[in-house]
Amino acid sequence: MRIIEFQVRNFRNIVDSSPIRVEPDVTCLVGKNESGKSALLEALYLLKPSYREDFNISTNDINEQYPRWLLAQDRRGDNISERALVTATFQLEEPELAAIKEALGSNIITEEKVKASRQYNGEILWEFKCDEKAAIHDTIQDMPTAIIKHLDECTDLQDLRDTLASLQATTNEQTELLSDDIEAARSIVEERGLSSKSIYQILDPILTEYLPVVFRFTQYQTLPGRIEFSEIMNDKPSSGPNATARALMSRVEADLNILSAENYELRRSEMEAVAIDLTQEVFEYWKQNPDLEVLIDTDNTGDGQKYIDIRLRDRRTGFSNNFSQRSSGFQWFFSFLAAFGEFEGKNEQTIVLLDEPALTLHGRAQADFIRFINERLAPSNTVIYTTHSPFMVEPSALNRVRIVEDKGPPQGSVTSDAVLASDPDSLFPLQAALGYGIAQSLFIGPDNLVVEGISELAYLKYISSKLTSMDRTFLDERWRILPAGGASNIPTFVALIGPHLDATVLADSSAKGVQRIEQMIKNHLLSKNRLIFVSDVLSAKNGDIEDIFSTEDYLALYNAALDQDIKSGDLPPGDRIVKRIESHVGKEFDHYLPAQYMTRSDCDFSEETLTRFEELFTRINATLSDS
Repeated sequence: MRIIEFQVRNFRNIVDSSPIRVEPDVTCLVGKNESGKSALLEALYLLKPSYREDFNISTNDINEQYPRWLLAQDRRGDNISERALVTATFQLEEPELAAIKEALGSNIITEEKVKASRQYNGEILWEFKCDEKAAIHDTIQDMPTAIIKHLDECTDLQDLRDTLASLQATTNEQTELLSDDIEAARSIVEERGLSSKSIYQILDPILTEYLPVVFRFTQYQTLPGRIEFSEIMNDKPSSGPNATARALMSRVEADLNILSAENYELRRSEMEAVAIDLTQEVFEYWKQNPDLEVLIDTDNTGDGQKYIDIRLRDRRTGFSNNFSQRSSGFQWFFSFLAAFGEFEGKNEQTIVLLDEPALTLHGRAQADFIRFINERLAPSNTVIYTTHSPFMVEPSALNRVRIVEDKGPPQGSVTSDAVLASDPDSLFPLQAALGYGIAQSLFIGPDNLVVEGISELAYLKYISSKLTSMDRTFLDERWRILPAGGASNIPTFVALIGPHLDATVLADSSAKGVQRIEQMIKNHLLSKNRLIFVSDVLSAKNGDIEDIFSTEDYLALYNAALDQDIKSGDLPPGDRIVKRIESHVGKEFDHYLPAQYMTRSDCDFSEETLTRFEELFTRINATLSDS
């Protein structure tokens, strides 16, 4: 039985969530804090809690969970304890279909989708479409032939019962039926439960048995670093830290009797076996510090209490400390692996709910956890998790995302996959994830040319295209030109990509941050030959990208873009054309406007300009990774 949709009503800040489509593998609920994401998971968890916790509703419980602004008016009407707080739609699969067939026949279910609703009074109600006549037809096929013709026209169960009763009350001479045949028919009806139960009463326990268990992991279930033996020897199925500890020991098949044995060598061998198994299990997915290893120790106190201590040791430094003193992110990750181990690998299907998982993990560790979800959880379980972290949203799997928004009374919290209609704040994690994905795609490959801004990008692209058409030296097509958003951003920008991917920097020699760029060379974050100053091409002390143009060529662009008529003789002396123009007009101007004009026009340039750009492109191309 696989969940395909669920809907929450009248629960906390949710009046009607609207139907929430569930992906076969992973579904991600995204929204702001207090939007209702946790309430959705809480309601779905109560459908069939993994730890079999009773949902014992009293008046106080309803007051606590029911939407406050509806409570007074709704309890004046019908009995709100009989209202459903969650309804889930399931696709029937082979195991439960086989059980239904065995009980009532193969054609009883006319649609292989059923709905289960958990009411506030704790009851589960089922909705399904069935054909009672088909159930009757399958039942009477095993009866004596003489009986079948009397029952074949029955349309429902009550008709079947009445007809059998009338046959039993009629003498054999009148019906030409044997008492044994009538008794055999009655026995078949009773064996299938049809003599006193309705179709619903027969299918209810079957469907409930196959209803998937719902496992939810939250922060309060974090594993303790020191575990008392008496607590984990208790088999009571409750949630919380002790349940996580029991799951941990069960996952690695630890023998608690050996761990608590008086014989040290026997105890030690079990501790080491458990530690090795845990280390291999955890660090398959924890990549933040692969030099950690799990240590298991036991401690017998003077008052007769026995404890298991979980420790982590860093092989690089030899330092070890208790699990509870490690980072909160590692504690969460380790604890989740332990807790879920109680359900992994079992035949019973599980719906896994994760409320803000991996929130305390580094962005890369969150990516590792997404990999864990995809590789370990999703193939055999349905996973639903909430997040507002962009690192927990996969740009390549946005079909998994549902947006949760709290509209406030009277509408309450609603959920939708209509992304375009959502609040911008709710969409922020998606936008950030998409932006991060785009940024990553930009940096695939070694040939990145970092420039100050979009003006440089425009000039380099346009002039290179011009030179290509003239069969002259152009900028190699392998370069990805990356504007850093300003000269002062270049050092940070290069630092982010430089250690992992090759980057060449084209900088103005007078740009702010040049000293920081040169410091990066000293720190081996940038190769010396991959820093190119514009002034190197000009054989001048200072130079901007605009100075690669001849004075007349750049003035032509400036005049056309800003509707001016400045001549070279009007400008004061100097070696930077932009500063000379600003000095003449008495104010700064948008440096991108001349570049923008150029990209929209068919401009011709002097030999002086083209030759200088050729020299610049030659210098840049010489730094390609395979040059």
